[in-house]
Amino acid sequence: MMISLKKIKKKGASPVRQINGRVVRASLVVVFLLIGLGHSNGQNTDSVFSPGEEISYGAYYNWHFIWVNAGEIVFRADTVQQQGDTEWFVEATGHTYKAYDLIYTVRDTFYTYLSYPEFQPRYFYRSVSHGGSLSQQSYQFNQPAGQTSYFHDSKDSEPINSTFPYKKGIHDILSQAYQFRNYDFDHLKKDEVVKFRMLADDKTSEFYFRYKGIEQVKTRNGRKFNCYKVSVWLMEGAFFPEGEDMFVWFTADQNHIPIMVETKIQIGSVKAIFLDAKSLTFPLNSEID
Repeated sequence: MMISLKKIKKKGASPVRQINGRVVRASLVVVFLLIGLGHSNGQNTDSVFSPGEEISYGAYYNWHFIWVNAGEIVFRADTVQQQGDTEWFVEATGHTYKAYDLIYTVRDTFYTYLSYPEFQPRYFYRSVSHGGSLSQQSYQFNQPAGQTSYFHDSKDSEPINSTFPYKKGIHDILSQAYQFRNYDFDHLKKDEVVKFRMLADDKTSEFYFRYKGIEQVKTRNGRKFNCYKVSVWLMEGAFFPEGEDMFVWFTADQNHIPIMVETKIQIGSVKAIFLDAKSLTFPLNSEID
């Protein structure tokens, strides 16, 4: 059940920065999920992830050449029973550490329910708390009726309830992130551009990514991986500058785990770096001893 965030009393303010009159709000999960900009062509038919998988990442913020360990992001995929049916349940959570909360507090929760095993979206929800500003959003996918119901509410605007046509193959940002891991990078040539569409708010937007080849990546705990590297073009917003300024490194094995994500933001840059994984479907053959 959705409630209006205007009814929630604000308990003090955290510092946020203004750029040209816009508030910059950092979302650990949103930054990371933008790597999941997928495309239906070139994807494998079998999923590279299995129920029970869990992957964690460290989140880092750069300011004047100093990298700060700001928080953690965790992704989980499993199956649940819903009214007698088995469904996928995928969740992503992000939070800043207590020490960083004194500067800027982030608490993000995303989850989505999808058909099993087809992975077609049924319901998506996100709750985002950034520096004292709260918002929530949801999609209800009604595929038989060909309709998607959209809800958005924040303390800074009036609630939005709308509907728009359901388009086959279009996912919410969380399920699309998992879909992208099925992409067959081996069939791409270096600097080849792949266009894609993604559901953003109550519309579908056009983006692209560029394949940059294979590179070695070393994590902060000393592990090294051979990775597929891509750059992603993003539209300008309150958080991102417009341009091809997001870089993602996926393991060059069957898992296609994102090992590192780095992107510019309006102030500085952010990174998400792989920490650990549980219940992977395939061995991490991309890891270099």
